Amino acid sequence: MAKDLGENDNESIKEKIKEGSLSPKDLKRIEKGVKKAELLATVLDTAMVDPITGLFEGAGDIATGLAGLYIVYEAQKAGMSYWELTKMLGRQTIDFAGGSIPIIGDVFDFVYKSNKKNAKALRHHFEQIEKQGLENKLARLKKLEKKKIKTEKSGVKTRDRFGRKIVEDKIDENLEA
Repeated sequence: MAKDLGENDNESIKEKIKEGSLSPKDLKRIEKGVKKAELLATVLDTAMVDPITGLFEGAGDIATGLAGLYIVYEAQKAGMSYWELTKMLGRQTIDFAGGSIPIIGDVFDFVYKSNKKNAKALRHHFEQIEKQGLENKLARLKKLEKKKIKTEKSGVKTRDRFGRKIVEDKIDENLEA
């Protein structure tokens, strides 16, 4: 059973993004939403569904407007900032209002591609999350490597099966050499 993200889950995604602790499962779920949004944007804007349904006064614009809101919903689930969500809603509102004007609105729908712009913004957000995640992983690996080097220099060799440190006796090594 698929779990819908609510307000708390959105906040936890934002916190995970800030901390750089998104799991691969979270990234996969976000990427899946991005792909759905891009497909919808392609269908609505590139396949000319938005302009064609706009020919049906009122109902077509409402239907494509609601479909376009799905992209904003996916962006919200992905933890996009409220400012970016507001810009996306603004684009969607302009598309709906401009497309609702008889005759001129049909031409407007052919020119203004709010869904593509919103999907592009969502893709950019996902790429930034991915990049930040990789940078955080690299930083953690470097930190572990420094810790490893530090323990090697201090004479800590390894741990035994009980987790106790086994310390090399440097005096004995120097005597044997």
